[in-house]
Amino acid sequence: MRLCVLVATYPLVSETFVYEPVRWLVERGHDVTVLAKRAGSLPPGGGGEARVVAPHVLTPAREALAWLRAPVHGMRRGSLRVAARSRLPEIRRADVLLAHFGKVGERWLPVAAAAKRPYAVFFHGNDATGELRARPDRYAALFRSGAGLIANCEFLAERLAAAGAPRERLVVIPNGVDDALAAAGPPASTAHTVLTVGRLIEKKGIADSLAAFVRARASLPADWRYEIVGDGPLRAGLERAAQESGAAAAVHFRGFLPRAQSLDAIRAASLLVLASRTAASGDAEGTPNCVIEAATCGVPVVATRHGGIPELLPRDAEARGFLVREGDVEALARAIAALAASETLRREWGLACRAHIRRRHSAEAHVAALVDALERVARVPSL
Repeated sequence: MRLCVLVATYPLVSETFVYEPVRWLVERGHDVTVLAKRAGSLPPGGGGEARVVAPHVLTPAREALAWLRAPVHGMRRGSLRVAARSRLPEIRRADVLLAHFGKVGERWLPVAAAAKRPYAVFFHGNDATGELRARPDRYAALFRSGAGLIANCEFLAERLAAAGAPRERLVVIPNGVDDALAAAGPPASTAHTVLTVGRLIEKKGIADSLAAFVRARASLPADWRYEIVGDGPLRAGLERAAQESGAAAAVHFRGFLPRAQSLDAIRAASLLVLASRTAASGDAEGTPNCVIEAATCGVPVVATRHGGIPELLPRDAEARGFLVREGDVEALARAIAALAASETLRREWGLACRAHIRRRHSAEAHVAALVDALERVARVPSL
């Protein structure tokens, strides 16, 4: 398959679910180009940045050159831009166009129609939650167009269907996990570490997981610590909360890490906690990759009943107290304390999480499902 992937910024450290599948597709023989509005970057030094497929960036100079190739007679500025972009070589040589996120999908829809290329849009989280809450008819034109629609979990698919997405063109493709990580066995680390990985934004619920750790810490041995990998606008407030709780010495904000170091942190963790909650804007998770990655490694997971997270954990997670309602700090604290108190329980729950996740989330399964979906539901859109 000759595939052109359309993104706003590429690569982004928080979007492994975009840049890693591109590499998996290439490794399996597909011809993939990435067309990005802006070039992103990954933290240096982890090795992962060398494995990312380099994007073609839509610079002003390239945009101007494309304009020169476009017909101009009687065209308005907007239609000229569409005509110009439809003549970009990455677009013209592709068998299929795949846009990541709803906003990007909207932006490239007229181009796909003008270029007469089969088209699909992959939704990942806020684009199918907060965006639709703010504007329920946001994707009406996209839904009418005949383009293929992909979501990373049933939760997001239901949100899209409720907003008018035709079910016959809507496919669920679970996020995958890198083969190297999947090949690793359960962790052998003896460190006593509770870990959260994610951007420091409202929907990640890190204020709740921090408060839960502080409560649980009263019953934990003194060597237990809480590590937070990630960065974002809430960091200063969270650091202040840790200081005011009296637990600052046991809480470590590590910031964004190179990919390899982030995965090392997951492998070394005693348990992963993710207290995701719906933000005031309506922004919600799809399927957080850190849950998939931790479970793949056999690290036990404690999380909230939010977004697509319940789809990632064994069916008895809620009954056992490891999947709790959003904002329930006390239940989170009980789950952390229970797992911290028993190495046997941590290993048993970690293996259960691993067995559940491996059924659906291998890189091979993700690529096979994506190629199949693009062949079945990607269509030349109409406007």
